[in-house]
Amino acid sequence: MSQPDANQNEPSKMKKLINAGGSDASPLSRLPRGTGGTIPNKPSIQQPKAGPSKPSVAVSNPKAGPRSRPRYGDFNFLPAFWTIASIMSFTVNIVLLIVLAILLQNLYAVGVTLTGISDHLLGGLYNNFVKMDQAHITTSIPVSKEIPVQFTLNVSGPTNVTLSQDVPISGALVTVNTGGLNINNARANIVLPQGTVLPIVIQNLVVPVDQQVLAELNVAVDIPLNETDLHEPFVGLQNVVEPFYCLVEQQVLVNGVNVCP
Repeated sequence: MSQPDANQNEPSKMKKLINAGGSDASPLSRLPRGTGGTIPNKPSIQQPKAGPSKPSVAVSNPKAGPRSRPRYGDFNFLPAFWTIASIMSFTVNIVLLIVLAILLQNLYAVGVTLTGISDHLLGGLYNNFVKMDQAHITTSIPVSKEIPVQFTLNVSGPTNVTLSQDVPISGALVTVNTGGLNINNARANIVLPQGTVLPIVIQNLVVPVDQQVLAELNVAVDIPLNETDLHEPFVGLQNVVEPFYCLVEQQVLVNGVNVCP
């Protein structure tokens, strides 16, 4: 029995198996993409009719990872940030070095060096605070003021008075001894002239005194500051400077006593 001639234009079974049932798509197009995910569902490969057909199974690619996040305009932020921060830090350091050089130059110009700072600054501050606490306020205060004087004066005893005007005396006993006339204890009217000084005796004379007396004098003042309210702040300033002064100077003498521990 003769067999029919095979059609040359008919695709072979091998091509059908490769093309997945007669599809003209390339086998490469059915491979999974690099972005991850599962293989798209395609018609399962038909097995030969001799056996039962098997259901198609979608196989996932275990090596595919999560889809990477897109970058905004492909701009990497962290390298740019660190570059700008480094430039700013370098600029600030240069400015600080310039300022430090200017300060050192000015300190040298006024004769203050880093090695002598304890004597010029800390030592000067501490010693002057000690001297201020030991200082005295010495001055003279002029006083000019009217002071009211009120009291009672009791006067007793002999004293002399001076007549402010002529005083006539009638019937006074007088004694006159002259070369040609002698009169003893005769009554006469006499006049005591102004300015005559008379010795008298005063017995318990009460004299009230109520006057305004002008007082003008210079009052000497000597006030030690360590006995005033300024003593506490002066000692506080010494305690603030003392630790720093003792760091650079081991012998800090106050009244012959070393205050550094």
